[in-house]
Amino acid sequence: MMDYHLLVSLARLRPRPILRLLVAGAACVGLVSCGGGGSSATPAPVVPAQPTVSIAAAPAAVVAGQALTLTWGAQNSSATSCDASGAWSGQVATSGTRAVTPAAAGSITYTITCGAVANSVTVNVTAAPVATDNRLAISVDTGPSAATGALNVPFVSVTVCRPGTAVCQTIDHVMLDTGSYGLRLLVPLDAGLGLPAVAAPAGGAVGECAQFIDGFAWGSVVQADVRLAGELAPAQSIQAIGIAPGGVATIPAACTGVGRNLGTVAALGANGILGVGMLRQDCGSACVNTAVAATYYACAGAACTATRMPLAQQVSNPVTAFAADNNGVLVTLPAVGANGVAVLAGTLTFGIGTQANNTIAGETRYVANASGNFTTLYKGRSMTASFIDSGSNGLYFNDASLTACSFSTGFYCPLSPVTLSATNSAYDGSATGVVTFTLTNVDGIGAAISAVSVGGNNGSANSSGANAFDWGLPFFFGRRVFVGFEGSPGGAYWAY
Repeated sequence: MMDYHLLVSLARLRPRPILRLLVAGAACVGLVSCGGGGSSATPAPVVPAQPTVSIAAAPAAVVAGQALTLTWGAQNSSATSCDASGAWSGQVATSGTRAVTPAAAGSITYTITCGAVANSVTVNVTAAPVATDNRLAISVDTGPSAATGALNVPFVSVTVCRPGTAVCQTIDHVMLDTGSYGLRLLVPLDAGLGLPAVAAPAGGAVGECAQFIDGFAWGSVVQADVRLAGELAPAQSIQAIGIAPGGVATIPAACTGVGRNLGTVAALGANGILGVGMLRQDCGSACVNTAVAATYYACAGAACTATRMPLAQQVSNPVTAFAADNNGVLVTLPAVGANGVAVLAGTLTFGIGTQANNTIAGETRYVANASGNFTTLYKGRSMTASFIDSGSNGLYFNDASLTACSFSTGFYCPLSPVTLSATNSAYDGSATGVVTFTLTNVDGIGAAISAVSVGGNNGSANSSGANAFDWGLPFFFGRRVFVGFEGSPGGAYWAY
């Protein structure tokens, strides 16, 4: 059984009065003189109004490629037409409106000339945002060369760089895990990377113990710029598995009590783990003011001591640090037949509803609780700690009526493919839906097969196994599965 579900969880102006100038000694006002004996006053000459032309743009600021409307008009003019110049051209009527679309960024001027009179309006045009390449390839295959026989493990490639530099290394076959949070890489990392170590609040280098259902990973916490496709998460804390923090080689005893050490490629079956689950940090507020055992350690001299850790220094889901496309992810994999396939190609898309390629369409949202769980009803049993986990290589649940495998311990081996169903419900009861799935006999799978729908017993490896249905990688086959992150609009949820 392979299961990497992380255990920790915003005066008007008054009108002015009309003032009449009173001339000293004047007894009356008007065009007729006052007093006797005088002749009538000479009328003032009539001055003809001067011709003018107006032009306005709405809106006054746009993005390149966005339309705006020009409105113009000539007043007191004998002109029968006007000439457009500047960012537009041609002969136009003496008044009217026209929609125009500036194509490039800058201060764009539109001029109108009617007879001998001209006027202009300037529009501020900003560059259109460039859609980021927010898609990362997923490959389900038999794993890196240092491991053998990976089954139902989704891999991606990750690039890490010394913060603020172009000194980088790309690492392939990093496991994609929707059940954990943060980037964890196995050695060897290039020594030339020079990734700086994270310091504990009271001093010493930070080490971390990441406990999974299937074992533990111990190593130093360092900082790196994380690049995924066209996205950048700057200066992220990541775990360098296998690097002794502060030179302390001894792993704290509290770290080792959950199973085997996953500190090698052979044991992990991957070159690292990319945790893109719905929580932001791997420990969160619990570790800010309290030293939580088997989590973060300050290492100096010959010992490591449990330490508190500020949120900003915790190992975190790097997607949440993107400038955009940071509210969730979408995992897409094609359907897989009963006999399985040798290689399966899919896509990890960053963001939800931020670009045309990551919009929720016909999928249903299942709100999760603070631990990322919802409820699954299977054969009359309600399991309220259920979750969706691409890092689990099977569908794990307890069913004594299914035949256990004799060779592949922990898996079910039905004599022929069996189709079952369960009902998932949102944690808040806002959505319910039936899921149909098929299980194949894992003992009959050839060594070249890397993706197939299999399942196993959840009780012995998961402390909450009796209350959890672990929807592992086979759940993703033939589906678009969204993971909405906590703290984002819509909160934490699954959608499929």
